[in-house]
Amino acid sequence: MPAHPLDGTTICALSTPPGRGGVAVVRVSGPQAWPVVDGLCEGRLKSCPPGRAALRLLKDGDKPLDEALLLPFRGPKSFTGEDIVECHIHGSPFIAQRLMECLVDAGCRPALPGEFTQRAFLHGKRDLAQAEAIGDLIDAEHAGAHQLAIQQLGGGFSDEINAFRKALIEYAALMELELDFGEEDVEFVDRDGYRKHVNSLLDRIAQLLDGFSTGRAIAEGVPVAILGAPNRGKSTLLNALLREERAIVSDTPGTTRDTLEEVLTLEGIRFRFIDTAGLRDTTDDIEVEGIRRAWAKAASARFTLYLLDARDLSTPEGRQAAETEVREAAQRLKEAAQELGEPAGVVLALVNKTDLSPAPDGWCPDGAEEVLAISAEERRGLEALEQRLGRDYRSALAGDRILVTNLRHREALQRTREALQRALDGLEAGLSGDLLAVDHKEALEHLGRITGAVTPDDLLDHIFGNFCIGK
Repeated sequence: MPAHPLDGTTICALSTPPGRGGVAVVRVSGPQAWPVVDGLCEGRLKSCPPGRAALRLLKDGDKPLDEALLLPFRGPKSFTGEDIVECHIHGSPFIAQRLMECLVDAGCRPALPGEFTQRAFLHGKRDLAQAEAIGDLIDAEHAGAHQLAIQQLGGGFSDEINAFRKALIEYAALMELELDFGEEDVEFVDRDGYRKHVNSLLDRIAQLLDGFSTGRAIAEGVPVAILGAPNRGKSTLLNALLREERAIVSDTPGTTRDTLEEVLTLEGIRFRFIDTAGLRDTTDDIEVEGIRRAWAKAASARFTLYLLDARDLSTPEGRQAAETEVREAAQRLKEAAQELGEPAGVVLALVNKTDLSPAPDGWCPDGAEEVLAISAEERRGLEALEQRLGRDYRSALAGDRILVTNLRHREALQRTREALQRALDGLEAGLSGDLLAVDHKEALEHLGRITGAVTPDDLLDHIFGNFCIGK
């Protein structure tokens, strides 16, 4: 059985990546943090004021181990809420390993993954949503994911959830009063006020849920599928966007037989560009499978770049054929997204090869939100394409809008919405307060799981078990 975070033990861990470096940090947290480290520097730590760095010689028995910068804190004014000492040592793997051995010999135990942050949560230094944001912050690999994690760490999302709970708790208390005075047939809950409040709350929850796909896409990378018939320049476009030759370019139809995914960060937002097999009728089994995968990837993408050849649009017949092609593709993608339970992505029609033939003016086929003229070969029009891809996401990040990115949070909000809707339906049906209270309390419980006001142990084990050791 894993140790409980608040079992009274003192924990230690290397908090910087293992390996050779300029500096390594070993953290110690718990009731014996100061005495243990004090013993390694011959009693010269206890005189140090909390929050002030002190240069001390750490000893391994009677031998010097390293000259370290010690940063001590007293609980509750620390990250974990306990006494903490951070040992900033030289980044030698031997020194770090030997210091850990000395700490364990002195009575510490190695920390479990995420145990420092879990102790911070259990001591009330962070709520559960903020604790998860710390993990997201560590995992952030681009500016968009970093900004979302910082926003959640700052407590804006938690503050809103807590405001929801506070109002619902007040109504729950009034419902309890009705139960206590049930024989007297009195109502303490203003039914009209309750209805208005719950409807307002449901509207706000709907807004948060609607923003999930945007927030998730920013955090994980916005998927962009490149779709179209063979020889329209899909692989050339991918190479042009990446500014390097990653996809094989050939005049032979069917060269691309599987999806090829590459990552590109544009102005702080990460995009996952997916080159796909050319769409055409074929009897080649491998190519058929590649086309099936192309449609599957496009169905779950936030953007589909549907490529057209400018030369095919030079006649009315060619434009009419292209309009039918784009319209049918957009409809197929919309239906596939509905089957996945996801919002339909945006279809952008890209008229490629404008270096060979001009794009028609003012032409936009049904199913496409916009038409952009490009030449992938000569890298013309790509800046406008990049600006269009990032426009909505930059706007979402620029405002004060709260974006939900965590699947657990989305599920809790969905369950809250379902419970509140049942309460409203019961209100309209004239149910008594005790029956309304059942669904009302369930909504409170699901909201509480977001911030940790209601916290099953298995949920904590799952969340903090995914953290790195030392955090």
